[in-house]
Amino acid sequence: MNTRHNSGRTLPTALILVVAFAAGLGLWLLSQRFGSDESATVALTRYPSPRPVAEFRLTRSDAKPLTQVDLKDHWNLFFFGFTNCPDICPNTLGVLKQVRAQLAQAGLADRVHVHFVSVDPQRDQPETLGRYAAFYDPAFIASTGSDEQLMRLTRSLGVMYTREPAKDGQYTVDHSASVALIDPQARLVGLFRPPLDANAIGTDLKTLVNAPR
Repeated sequence: MNTRHNSGRTLPTALILVVAFAAGLGLWLLSQRFGSDESATVALTRYPSPRPVAEFRLTRSDAKPLTQVDLKDHWNLFFFGFTNCPDICPNTLGVLKQVRAQLAQAGLADRVHVHFVSVDPQRDQPETLGRYAAFYDPAFIASTGSDEQLMRLTRSLGVMYTREPAKDGQYTVDHSASVALIDPQARLVGLFRPPLDANAIGTDLKTLVNAPR
């Protein structure tokens, strides 16, 4: 499921084609499920084996950098959207808020970081982005960056976004509605795909976080 909103510029067609190819490859890989084991999951679509996340550099809403190195030593959930998103983003962030509450009850909140990455950096300035994410949970980490850096990260995580011209001279924003899961070694484990269920996601995360490594 994608979301759309009007704004002001468009991604080059070549980048859109690259993203579409990466998304197709990701879907093929995700069609291969893990068998049951000691860390079996119910909501997570897992890759056959974790794969390293590409190097990237974004800027957090507090002006600090966010890089691949910052993903290590804890689990990470990544969701891509924008602050003027009409429905998918609010719904997904609401689910992630519930997930974090479950982790907090289990004493695991500090072991899973939740990231909201804006794919509309022209409009989502740091103050706006930070305020938006904090509305759902002050612990959410909000960031954005150039299209080059955003594309590098989304391709690595098997998700996508595009901007296309609209009739009014603005543009529409389309983005994946999945949530990517990255392990403490900064490797992509898989995707939580819609429809998202907070209880199922929370159960999977508790299983993974507590599993022997």
